[in-house]
Amino acid sequence: MKKIILVAFVATLVVSCGKKGNVEITGTYPDGKGEILSVEMLNISETIPVDSAKVGNSGNFRSSFNLSNPELILLKSPDNKVINLLVFPGDKIHVDITGTGFSTGYTVNGSEESENIRMLVETLAVTKHQLDSISDAFDALADKESPEASVLVSTYQQVFIKQKRNNIRFIVEHLNSLSSVYALYQRISPDILVMNELKDLQYFKIVADSLRVNYPGSTLSASLANDVDKRMKEYNATLALNNMSKDKIIESGHINLEIENTEGNTVNLSSLDGKVIMLLFWASWDNASREAARKLRNIYNQYHKRGFEIYAVGLESNRNAWRTAIDFEEYPWINVSELTYPYSYAASAYNVSELPTSYLIDREGNIVAKNLSGSLLAT
Repeated sequence: MKKIILVAFVATLVVSCGKKGNVEITGTYPDGKGEILSVEMLNISETIPVDSAKVGNSGNFRSSFNLSNPELILLKSPDNKVINLLVFPGDKIHVDITGTGFSTGYTVNGSEESENIRMLVETLAVTKHQLDSISDAFDALADKESPEASVLVSTYQQVFIKQKRNNIRFIVEHLNSLSSVYALYQRISPDILVMNELKDLQYFKIVADSLRVNYPGSTLSASLANDVDKRMKEYNATLALNNMSKDKIIESGHINLEIENTEGNTVNLSSLDGKVIMLLFWASWDNASREAARKLRNIYNQYHKRGFEIYAVGLESNRNAWRTAIDFEEYPWINVSELTYPYSYAASAYNVSELPTSYLIDREGNIVAKNLSGSLLAT
């Protein structure tokens, strides 16, 4: 009897495990009767065919396939219009596609993450319509330098910024969600990302770090991490070229740095010429460098009025953690960060291999010492 119960239990377990990864997508598409919808899995750079679904005479369709990890699934019409669904193993999702449009005229049930994406798509569609209207009005103007043209340009920028702020807000509120990846890669046009500035890399990296922990097996998560690594290398290479091409190496010996402070304002190391400068590399997540920085407070307070300044470069990726540490420790000097850790042009330029690392620069701009302790500084 016990043996029979055990066999039955094992059989039930096997069946339940088999069903766990099965995904079912059903829907209605009255305007697509007879069409074949493609079902594809998307990573950052390519799509992989998963299944197909024929829309029947009743307008219904169904797709069923297995997933071992959550993935971004594309439901694609014959004319390449796309509905994005964020699908988890075991999901049962229903999509109703109305006559108002394939990509935007749909509703989705059974998937909160897919609904998040639908809302992102809907918001961006409104923004695109507004931008297209502004562009058409601008193109119709005979005088592109007129006050009216300036107003249109300003309005265009404001609409774009509003959309970007919406994406950033969504990303921050959904850091542990795969739908944040979709927000990172939304485009105004094929060539223009909403998150289109170099400083936006911080959001790509934060999301990649979060998803690497929460969804280590996801194709989308792995593709994002690889893309971020590539972008960071390109970013640092560009920084290095810019710094060399613009003659950032100061004649007296040290390399200039141009990094944003906690308020988002760029502070040049060269702006401190004529002072005695401590160039300090530290991190909020490194106890040793925080302790070393604490010991500098008395030295700073004693000599600051006599021309001593500390330019502290935080090797960080999380702005909030960095600023919280500065406020908690009450560091009174110049605090800057590229927010690109573990990649840092500044750390590479100064050959930083451990934390903390500090350089003492004299009033003539020469590096005269490395890793001096507070006691030696005071002498």
